[in-house]
Amino acid sequence: MIRIRNIGALLLGTTALISTNCALAQTSDETPDNEDIIVVTGSQIQGAKINDVLPVTVLDEQAIEATGAASGEELFAAIPQVGTTAFNEQNTTGGVNGARGDIASINLRDLGTGNTLLLINGRRMNLHPGFQTELLVPVVSPDTNEIPPGSVKRLEILRDGASAVYGADAVAGVVNTILKGNMTGGFIEADWRASDGTSLYSTSISGGYGFDFAEGRANLTVYGSYFHENGAPVTIRDYAAFDDRRALLEGTPFEGDASFNNRSTSSPYGQFDIQAPSSRTPIGDDDFYLQPSTFSGCRLDFGNGICARNGTTPTTDVRYNTNFGVDLFSQKDRYNAALLLNYELSDSIEFYLESSYYRSESRRANEASALLSAVPVGISRDAYYNPFGPVGSPNRLPGTTIAAGGADVIMERMRFVDVGTRDVSVDKDSYRLVAGFRGNFGQWDFDTGFVYSQANSIDLTRGRISLTKLQDVINRTTPDAYNPFNGGCLENQGTGPNNGDCTPNPQSVIDDITIDVFRKGETTLALADFKVSRDNLFALPGGDVGIAAGVEFRRETFKDDRDPRLDGTITFTDSVTGDFNGSDVVGSSPSPDTSGRRDVFSAFAEAFIPLVSEDMDIPLIRELNVQIAGRMEHFKDIDETAIVPRAAASWTPLPGIILRGAWSKGFRAPNLVQVNDAGTTRSNTRDDFVTCQAQVEKGLIANLGACSGTGTVSLRTGTNTLNPEKTESINLGVVLEPEFIPGLTLTADYWRVKQRGIVGVFGDDNAIALDLVRRQNGSTNPNVQRNDPDADAIDLFTGTSLAPAGSIIQVLDPYLNLDSRVSKGWDFGLFYNVPDFGIGDIRLRLNAARLLSFVQSAGPDGQELLDAIAAGTLPADVGVGGLGELLEIEGRPKWRLSGSVSWGSGPVDVTLFGKYIGKVYDTSVIRDDLIISDDPNANFYQVSDQFTMNLSVSYTINNDTALDGTRLKFGVHNLFDEDPPLADESYGYFSELHSARGRQFVVELRKKF
Repeated sequence: MIRIRNIGALLLGTTALISTNCALAQTSDETPDNEDIIVVTGSQIQGAKINDVLPVTVLDEQAIEATGAASGEELFAAIPQVGTTAFNEQNTTGGVNGARGDIASINLRDLGTGNTLLLINGRRMNLHPGFQTELLVPVVSPDTNEIPPGSVKRLEILRDGASAVYGADAVAGVVNTILKGNMTGGFIEADWRASDGTSLYSTSISGGYGFDFAEGRANLTVYGSYFHENGAPVTIRDYAAFDDRRALLEGTPFEGDASFNNRSTSSPYGQFDIQAPSSRTPIGDDDFYLQPSTFSGCRLDFGNGICARNGTTPTTDVRYNTNFGVDLFSQKDRYNAALLLNYELSDSIEFYLESSYYRSESRRANEASALLSAVPVGISRDAYYNPFGPVGSPNRLPGTTIAAGGADVIMERMRFVDVGTRDVSVDKDSYRLVAGFRGNFGQWDFDTGFVYSQANSIDLTRGRISLTKLQDVINRTTPDAYNPFNGGCLENQGTGPNNGDCTPNPQSVIDDITIDVFRKGETTLALADFKVSRDNLFALPGGDVGIAAGVEFRRETFKDDRDPRLDGTITFTDSVTGDFNGSDVVGSSPSPDTSGRRDVFSAFAEAFIPLVSEDMDIPLIRELNVQIAGRMEHFKDIDETAIVPRAAASWTPLPGIILRGAWSKGFRAPNLVQVNDAGTTRSNTRDDFVTCQAQVEKGLIANLGACSGTGTVSLRTGTNTLNPEKTESINLGVVLEPEFIPGLTLTADYWRVKQRGIVGVFGDDNAIALDLVRRQNGSTNPNVQRNDPDADAIDLFTGTSLAPAGSIIQVLDPYLNLDSRVSKGWDFGLFYNVPDFGIGDIRLRLNAARLLSFVQSAGPDGQELLDAIAAGTLPADVGVGGLGELLEIEGRPKWRLSGSVSWGSGPVDVTLFGKYIGKVYDTSVIRDDLIISDDPNANFYQVSDQFTMNLSVSYTINNDTALDGTRLKFGVHNLFDEDPPLADESYGYFSELHSARGRQFVVELRKKF
């Protein structure tokens, strides 16, 4: 008889309850009752009674429904141990260089995206084709939105390092998704939900059907789903609509704090540099910016209600609301289809097949394009709209002494609002095929299979601007030139200078500068494995010894194909200044095409050893079980081999009490982007601390805090000399099942993870600070490449403590194995099936995660900076971020929890689900008046905690009519319409932690047949 029906299915029956923190898995109505469940997440030994050794959280179908999730992102966000979701559609980090569209990631315990292994039916998922930046480093993750909640029978989360059992990426733990298979019968379900008081709504329909055939030896199950959300602009939420959020802080210690005014200095009122002496214009400066004439400080009238003001820092009132016309939620469509087949070829062997297809389509409006500060555009003196052109030119302004031949102008800052918002669409297709055989020969169980998965994405942005075309059109000598000197909207024209452009260029001119820009991504996973196990290799007094062993080969590939205007094929050379830029796209740094391949060979062995059983009648040791495992993986591309062990044990001293613990080592190989990045340049505004220190010593500025940033280019490069990150994990826990309260299970688990050699970059700002420290000691930081000092630089540095230094050319910022990190925390769980008192079935759940500490230690260069600050050789104005205790910093709250109360009686079911996320601190906002406190975060802005509740009521028809098995469900998510806590972020809240959907009304109709 075949012993396995569904690979990866687990933890059914009363023994599974011991290992859960959240829920007891239950057999669904569509699953045959005789299904044998013998595989446990965290073990490859089929049939071993190992459940009590492992800290596994299980969500069954009822628990999944209680979350109210409409996507994989919402489902995983309801699990307290799952940290921030770096991949989300509101994350604006990186622009075209980030992972965009309808995506989501997983970050168990906040140990970093990419440290959690995701499995579907026991085998790993493929990675999303795009990557996101965390701490300036590219990270990758499977897309959890590929998992529609309606297709999931159970979800299991192993909350412990499992590299020894499953291999790389299982540093933080393993998430195993069990799909609905082996169905006999079917279902169809339709769902509608709408956000209260907004235009945002979504609809979905899903269904599945399964049947046995071949005289009951085979089963075929198919299902599919479609989801549509209409999308919504930022104007549906006050906190998201406007970059200046100071009005939302009235009555708080941060009232009026300028950090919450995030309007951009790049606006339709451009900033320019006249290539002529300052004395030639009434402006009195070669640098100027435009503004409405009603503003103070006007030096030169440009007509039509605008004027020029001297300087390089536009006044606050002219700064632009970058969220004008932007979408908060994209319009999106998701399509899912899957087929699962099991076929018993004989009494001892079974063939299985899984195939799935997923497609997502999203479209949204993003902010209008703006120039990078490091890539200005030259405007020729002969350009039609140049206000300082030759005498007799149509738009030369009176009242200047510019030479008769005119002067060139450099456009240094400009947001092309008249071009409109960028129209971004991201389409993704993902395929997965699994085929194999499983069964037994004699007393040995085996499983051998092949996986092939491929994902392709196309990120297309309409309304981008070509630098070359822009300069050509600006420098036309005819009226069909682009005019950058006409400003935006005046205060008396309605919207004000912060929104829109009331003097747009003609559409025919705009069409001559706009382009479409694409980015294509592809990832593949090919995997073949062979595993054998036996749960009764030989007998000990405590029970049967189980053993498992296996080998695996996998090949992973990655391709990132950039538009020719981004990858260096089509470049920009300024026809006025001669400056070169590797990108021809306004607002985007050059990014080369990247590709890589990784071949991985691995082998593992595992044993389960029951040392003591209840039958042995040993005082205070009713049961004592041990798990030991080890794995070897060789990564061909980096020529590294990792060998890691694991040991775990459980001890039952008294009935209803289990103590458990585990120790393991783990590893995560550098991802293919980190290894194969040929050299990505990024332009950011950075302070040149060396030059500014000379200005401080000359009395030109008060301190380094007043340092004026400049556009700085950093070059980030990958290398195959990176080593795998190494980890050490400890987990200690207790499980209580008091006999005097039948149906109650309580769990508590302490965990500690130490990570070493974390792949990162030192950071261009830190590198420049280190250059100052070393120059104070007579050396330099070679990663900060500078021009030779010119005469002005020599004059500035003369008489200071520093040798003359030229301007920064670029900062080399390669990926390195840098820092270490130690994280600690507790998990708590409660599960209670209330005994039947005649009032219906009552079930209580609680899953809580408490983060105790999250300490990031510095590498050698970082420590050099910290030592310099401590010694006073580096001023305290220079901060070194991302080091030390990071608990409650940005997205790491102390507490997360979720829980539910369910009551059912006859056809009626009522569920109340709650989720709590603790407070965090936004380090980008600091009190103007510092306070003295033992709390190191006391001077940062506190992002409040949040508690939300969902309520649902359903009625199921059970009769002999055609309506039998029909369920109607009404729900309200975020019952009290809680807004996400305010934060200094692009849309006014931490999208990695919270949602802006507000209160949602849900109607669902389901029919089983």
